[in-house]
Amino acid sequence: GPELAIDGNPSTIWHTSWEPEAPLPHHLILDLRKPVRVRGLTYLPRQDMTNGRIARFELYATVVGRPYGAPLASGQWPNDAQLKTIRLDEPVEARFLKLVALSEAQGRPFASAAEVDVLVDK
Repeated sequence: GPELAIDGNPSTIWHTSWEPEAPLPHHLILDLRKPVRVRGLTYLPRQDMTNGRIARFELYATVVGRPYGAPLASGQWPNDAQLKTIRLDEPVEARFLKLVALSEAQGRPFASAAEVDVLVDK
């Protein structure tokens, strides 16, 4: 389940359904419980294998009662097990962050995450 992407344990993973396969894109929504000033996000791919590693991504943010607007960030990550970081040019106030997986590193219809963490203003 999605809670495994925020449990602080890189050995556990969130993974999309593989039977039946669900087509891309996939997303993971983080509820920050209250609006905070977000500076970015880190994504740790699964460490045991490449299956589901996010390649192309978009990051969105919103507050309660508002739809997601344009992506705050987008790009493509290399197919490796290293921690990935999205840093925003300017912080944004958000309660919800949505990480969208547009493609998977090996071209399969999956997405996974060992850990996802939010970078906030202190």
